Amino acid sequence: MVAAAAIPGDTTTQAIPEQFSSIENDDLLITFTNQGAYAVKAELKKFKTFDGRPLMLFDGKNNLIDFGYKSVNGNLVHTKTVAFNTTVAADKRAISFVANGDELTYKLEPNGYMLSIEAKLANSDKSQNVSMQWKSQSLLTEKDLQSQQQYTQICFNLEKEGYDYFTIKEKETHDLKESVKWLSFKQHYFNTTLITDSPLIASAKVDVAPAQGDTALHLLSDFDAGLTLMPKDRIQMKMFMGPNDYKLLKSYHRDLEEIIPLSYAIFGFVKYINKWLIIPIFYGLAKIVSSYGMVILLLTIIIRLLMSPFTYKSYVSSAKMKALKPELDELREKLGDDKQAFGVEQMKLYRQAGVNPLGGCLPALLQLPVFFALLSFFPHAIELRQSKFLWAKDLSTYDSILNLPFTIPFYGDHISLFTILFVITSLVLALYSMNMTVDQSNPMMKYMPFIMPVMFLGIFNKLPASLTFYYFVSNVITIILQYVIQNYIIDPDKIHAQIQAKKKEPPKENKLMARMAEMQKQQLERAKNQGKK
Repeated sequence: MVAAAAIPGDTTTQAIPEQFSSIENDDLLITFTNQGAYAVKAELKKFKTFDGRPLMLFDGKNNLIDFGYKSVNGNLVHTKTVAFNTTVAADKRAISFVANGDELTYKLEPNGYMLSIEAKLANSDKSQNVSMQWKSQSLLTEKDLQSQQQYTQICFNLEKEGYDYFTIKEKETHDLKESVKWLSFKQHYFNTTLITDSPLIASAKVDVAPAQGDTALHLLSDFDAGLTLMPKDRIQMKMFMGPNDYKLLKSYHRDLEEIIPLSYAIFGFVKYINKWLIIPIFYGLAKIVSSYGMVILLLTIIIRLLMSPFTYKSYVSSAKMKALKPELDELREKLGDDKQAFGVEQMKLYRQAGVNPLGGCLPALLQLPVFFALLSFFPHAIELRQSKFLWAKDLSTYDSILNLPFTIPFYGDHISLFTILFVITSLVLALYSMNMTVDQSNPMMKYMPFIMPVMFLGIFNKLPASLTFYYFVSNVITIILQYVIQNYIIDPDKIHAQIQAKKKEPPKENKLMARMAEMQKQQLERAKNQGKK
């Protein structure tokens, strides 16, 4: 039965049966209604939800696209209230809706996630802007509800100001008061993005809100965008409906890959570590290794090997500090409780021996950017979603070996084995570091290495198994490197002899060391002057 068309300007649909029609390709199945000519359901055919259901990017008539315009007769028309005639192409990849000269066409390529949209609004007044309403809802697709809510965001790319985003935490409104290149409703691993090939969206008003009520209904958040479109004979745009796949999004050359948060706030610089180091190695390994668990293992080894020269210098610095311990003990005995005088003499001894007391900190500082880079990359790598490894059923979420019938504050309601292994190896490293520490008189420095692993137990328990597995393997490699370097590469007697020989030479000028020595000397003089008063 062919649906009758509505009269332009009439804001109610005719009393005709509603018809649903679908188009599809290898990756997408989209269902439309003739009552308003918009998509009501989008299924990603190659993905499933965490519990094995078909993955719907959106589902229901609260998801719509509506074009509003002033007709040449002065009437206000909204396409969402019009009943359209429907024509589906023979290949099932295109659908057209026609009513009184207005035509809306949607088309898919043989594969991929990009939908082409074209609107010919024959009755519109071409001197007036066209309004467009885009509504959508995000659905529960992942096991970890909290993470999916945390990463549900509105992302956009503006003509002048460039890329930006905000997270949906509460009901709020955002006004985008300049031309919009694309606007994205992003979930944790999937997104729906409206894209224009040429300047079309003059401004936008975006209303968002977390879903109210029972999450068992699989509804997470509501999105409602009111767009102002420039008047055109043909309104053409595209809508991406698919995964947050970095390589795929980058292939469109529209900066869509910015949707994937590879850095945060003050750690914005780490996105370049991800782009230039982590991602190339990760995808390179994925081409030759089928298991993503093994990819993470090999990635860990490669990163640690790249950092091994700095690690070696750190261990040599620690060995030099340990070699000076007898002389430092003599200074303490000689100077007693005069800590300022001891500091001055300590720096003088370091300068004579050519020892940099900060040398052991360099590897730790270098590892911090990598730490934060991986903290951004792993939770958003869709390749890890539902990927199994050892006892972890899904590397994109925590590896629970036991679900608790109660929630422990700061810890959670499950036990992650990778987190426990990471904490145990961190405690082993803390013990080793304590044994290597020259000055153990400071109680805070003595026990700090043990405090951090305990804190990690609560923080890391909720993180993806891919991340905690990486940190566990990294700790194991560190323990092995320390053992090998300390027992088979570094010769304490040789280092001690080198230090003694160095002390006989004129000390090389080290600006940092000289500055530290000068500061301690000034503090000592101020203390003496205050004592005289």
